[in-house]
Formats: sequence, structure tokens, C-alpha cells
Amino acid sequence: MHAFLTRLGICPKVQDFFAPHYLSDACGNLIFPYGNDTEHFGFAFHRVPDTEMLWLAGNPNSNMIRRVFICASAMEAIAYLSVKYTAINDLEGLLFASVGAKPSIEQINWLNRNFTGRQFALVFGKDILGRVCELKVAAGLSNIPVAIFLEGDFIIVNYRSANYIFPAQAFSLNAFEKKTGCRFRIATQKPPGFDSYFQQLKAGKLPNN
Repeated sequence: MHAFLTRLGICPKVQDFFAPHYLSDACGNLIFPYGNDTEHFGFAFHRVPDTEMLWLAGNPNSNMIRRVFICASAMEAIAYLSVKYTAINDLEGLLFASVGAKPSIEQINWLNRNFTGRQFALVFGKDILGRVCELKVAAGLSNIPVAIFLEGDFIIVNYRSANYIFPAQAFSLNAFEKKTGCRFRIATQKPPGFDSYFQQLKAGKLPNN
């Protein structure tokens, strides 16, 4: 049990699931290793790295993994499982992978190589960065090349030698699929009433509260 996670309302079983996958610094702040960098969380700050490595949490036996949740941060992964815990009955079959501040092709290719045929779900925030990351990761997992640009209040996506233009506020993975006819068949997870599961966690709105 970690004092910070307990203070956030995270139940013991969720804490046990993630306990092997983080460290604590001298002040008790949480450190999540991404190989060559770390995510660092304290109540006064939250640093998420921009790296080509992944933070992983779950069963070390990859043959047992059935569902892979790709998240924007380790804390978003913890928040997601905290909110959804009562609806999930197979923790042994789960893997959480955080891509950090910006998903890279190296991260996506590694997940594709190691978890082909598994069920993927995307756990990113509702802000524009989170929505862009969803498309980038979904396209990468599907081996479909896209290039995404932000110009003023518009998102431009180059897909199959054509440019598709979206108002930034209306852009989403679903909007892209509807406009282009491309179907990734990868689930996205969004909390109602909050911009992210981490925001919901900080607000104390967990199922057992």
C-alpha cells in the first residue's frame, strides 16, 4: 500500500496489481520507469516523459495477456483500473502500457510485435492531444500510415495521399473513421463527465465512494 494512492481512494487490490511496477523517491513520490526515463508523480506535480520506451504493468507472462490498454500515462492507467475495477474479472489477462507524453512508432511497433491478435483499447484524455494520440496509435497498430498536422484551429490528416480537414474541437478517432471510411476496430475508453480518468480519480469519483 502506498500513502499517495490510498489518499486518492485506490483500493488495496488495484494497488497490489500495480505495486511491482513503480518505485518511490525519498519524499514518497511515485516513480514509474520507462527504461531510459521516468514518469514522476507527487501531489504538487506530475511529469510524464517523452520517450521511445514504454511503462508496462501486468502479467509478466505475455502468453496470458488477452487485453492491452494503451494509456497516456501510468497514473491514467491506475485511474482507469480504479474506476473500472468492479467490472473487470480477469486481472491476470490484462496489460497496461503507457506511451507517455507522445506515442512513438517504436512503442507501437513493439506492441504490435509482442501482442498481435490481442484486444487493444486506448485510454487517452479528451483534450486535442489525447484525440490526436488515439488516431496515431490506432493507425500504427493497424499498419496504416497517416500524418497529422495542427494548423490554427484545424487538424489536417494526410491519409492515402489525400488531406482530410477537421475543426480541432470536432476532431476525434470516430470523426476520422466516418469521414474516410477507415475502420480500425480499436476501442477507446472515455469517462463521462471528466476529461480523463486521472481527473476523475483526483475528484474522488470512484465507484466505491
